[in-house]
Amino acid sequence: MTNEECRMTSEFRNTNGTTGAARPGVWASSFFRHATFLIRHFPPPPASARGKVAGPSTALRKASAALRMTGLLGALLMMLGALAHAQENLENPPLPGEPRTAKLPEPVETTLANGLRVIVVERPGLPLLAAQLVVKSGGEVDPAEGAGAMEMLATLLMRGAGKRGAPQLAQAIEALGGSIATGAGWDATTAKLTVMTTQAEPALGILRDVVRRPALAATEVERLRAETLDELRVKMEEPGVLAKAAAARVIFGDGPYGHLLGGTPKSVARLSRTQLAKLHATYFRPDNAVLIFVGSVTAQQGQAWAAEFFGDWKNPAVPLPAPSASAPPAPPRVVIIDMPNAGQAAVVVGKAAVARKAADYFPGLVASSVLGGGYSARLNAEIRVKRGLTYGAASDLGARRAGGAFIAAAQTKNSAGPEVATLMRAELDRLGAEPVPAAELTPRTSTLTGAFDRSLETNEGIATRLASLAALDLPLGTLATFTADVRAVPAAAVQKFAREHLRGGATSVVIAGHAESFRATLGEAFKDAEIIPQKALDLDATSLRAAAKDAKGKAEIR
Repeated sequence: MTNEECRMTSEFRNTNGTTGAARPGVWASSFFRHATFLIRHFPPPPASARGKVAGPSTALRKASAALRMTGLLGALLMMLGALAHAQENLENPPLPGEPRTAKLPEPVETTLANGLRVIVVERPGLPLLAAQLVVKSGGEVDPAEGAGAMEMLATLLMRGAGKRGAPQLAQAIEALGGSIATGAGWDATTAKLTVMTTQAEPALGILRDVVRRPALAATEVERLRAETLDELRVKMEEPGVLAKAAAARVIFGDGPYGHLLGGTPKSVARLSRTQLAKLHATYFRPDNAVLIFVGSVTAQQGQAWAAEFFGDWKNPAVPLPAPSASAPPAPPRVVIIDMPNAGQAAVVVGKAAVARKAADYFPGLVASSVLGGGYSARLNAEIRVKRGLTYGAASDLGARRAGGAFIAAAQTKNSAGPEVATLMRAELDRLGAEPVPAAELTPRTSTLTGAFDRSLETNEGIATRLASLAALDLPLGTLATFTADVRAVPAAAVQKFAREHLRGGATSVVIAGHAESFRATLGEAFKDAEIIPQKALDLDATSLRAAAKDAKGKAEIR
């Protein structure tokens, strides 16, 4: 391949020279140069050679060459037209369709004598059943210096239960044509069962063992520890993982949500089987759990199954521990995690926000959607579409039982880290300074309601939504009113939420990347930035800095 061919190929692959997507106009220019290159390097045969080549007449050859060039030019014109149309659609996207409200069956609930709450939603039609057992405690109850304990326990539930080892457990549920998945999040740990209704009883027997009688075999604990440590060592080299983990610690401090849900290499290494068994005995109890059935099942049958498989489940003699108090809001910080080998920088801007039960939860949800809830949201439009600085920028309002956090995140080239953080803060301030136009607000609320309605298309989707409400003791009727609650949020409420909770100057900033690439461009806004070398980073400490001996140990591990 010639030097010119190499240049053209490279240019066609990445036409704007950044980590972001190419703009249509740049693509058009590149395509034109590429087409010209092809025509110039593959011309019709020279006149001197035409008489020596057997084949069609000279007139036919000329017509063929003309058609080939015409075809290339025609393809170019079509491409330019399509790109112009794409640019127009990008700047003026089509309006969302007429809103629709999902029609859901009414949940029927009861409570067993042992305190287990049972919720049944009948959806006849398909002979399928989704069942979920939700423990209303998650990663927030991890023991001190034991980050990742509840997630590790949730995984171990499927590594042996009752009289079955891990292979036998997997074979038993597969033989029924079903599946069981377990996992831990914030404020909830869940075991999910999907199976044909005709196989519900043997499957529920397996679910009972998984939830109530996990083996927690020492060999499985050590196997999972090794797997988790391997995974964490890889994750600890990813700028996005480190930036979000550090942001959680900066926002929540030593509070229950301040650590990594999956733990750190240091915390996972010191977790013991005894700690995991204690965690199970403390929180896996009927008065701290909810059992949900959705599918081809009547309320009467669901309640009968609940009594059969979970009615004899006993509560411990001691009461459920009181929730840990949330740490007071910490002052904003700017933290730079210096990763010398990072190919890109991860940027996270965030601050403490509202709990799920807050009166202004829905305005906050819409505010997050306007800022970073999709491709046409403000952060993506400003950082990716206009400037080509990222493949995607997004935001999230993580509203939980005892607090919440707003997070905006993107990855960019190392040198642009401070610029992206500045743009994010500016968009937060703009949202609080002026009301969102109706032409922008309607599509952003439609994005929320559309995603919500799609999540209710399956039995498992409905069960998952009900589980999230039940885990936080929210009214089940919220499922039916969610769409109306989102649509009812006015622009003034979004502006008010942003002004009160999302001021740019009150946010913390974490940038994980090659610090030398942007140290000189930190500027006045980030003049007090704490620069922490990757080897000295300690995600288990509020300061984010490891003690000297720990930093040395990290260097030895890596």
